[in-house]
Amino acid sequence: MSQINLLPANPWKDIVKGENIAKCDLDYFVSKYGSLNEYESHVKNKCSDAELTFEWLPEPFSGNPDSKVYCLNKNPGKPDPCFNEEEAFINATILNLQLKSNSCFWAENIKNRCGKQHGGVDWLLRRTKELKTILGRHPEIFFIEYFPYHSTKGFTFPKDLPSYDFSNALIEQAMEEEKLIIIMREKKGWLDRIEDLKDYPNLYWLRYAQGGYLTLNNIVRIDKNGVEHYLSENEIRKYF
Repeated sequence: MSQINLLPANPWKDIVKGENIAKCDLDYFVSKYGSLNEYESHVKNKCSDAELTFEWLPEPFSGNPDSKVYCLNKNPGKPDPCFNEEEAFINATILNLQLKSNSCFWAENIKNRCGKQHGGVDWLLRRTKELKTILGRHPEIFFIEYFPYHSTKGFTFPKDLPSYDFSNALIEQAMEEEKLIIIMREKKGWLDRIEDLKDYPNLYWLRYAQGGYLTLNNIVRIDKNGVEHYLSENEIRKYF
């Protein structure tokens, strides 16, 4: 990234296997709830089926930040247990946390001991199938999660988690560079969190967010006159 040195320190750059939480976030949870276990209990009491876990490496973002498209998502879902001890996957995840991945498809060629692909890759391939058909290749996208830690189901995420500062700065820089930004999920949370995002002229979102499909008839923005605008195939080729 051309302006990487202007960003705040990356809180994820020193994450290693077995230390699955950014230090600034750990300090936050301990300060506010007494311990990480107490925070997990708090979430469970509020949403019994959220199944929040800090036993896996976090995924605050995925891909190459030099991409012209930033997709803002909710949080990494239920982890794939078949990859818990796969060193190739763990090492690739750590490189991604260090912003050293060349593509959001960084895990595509990594198989588990049973020869199967990671569930997250399957999810991504399905959601970008139409883009690949248009482009004749994988699209180039940088994904950012609202909340960086794994859970089976979304819940009421903290609004002031310290590690957000780095993700926010990445998005603000993308806005300065006039990149295409697509809110996939957690729209209200993102608009509340990022100042000026709601007025950003190159902001789109998903018409049907639940499925998360990046298709021509699902990526939309509505102007101040209430007119819907969809990306054309030429715009897809320009950005992706």
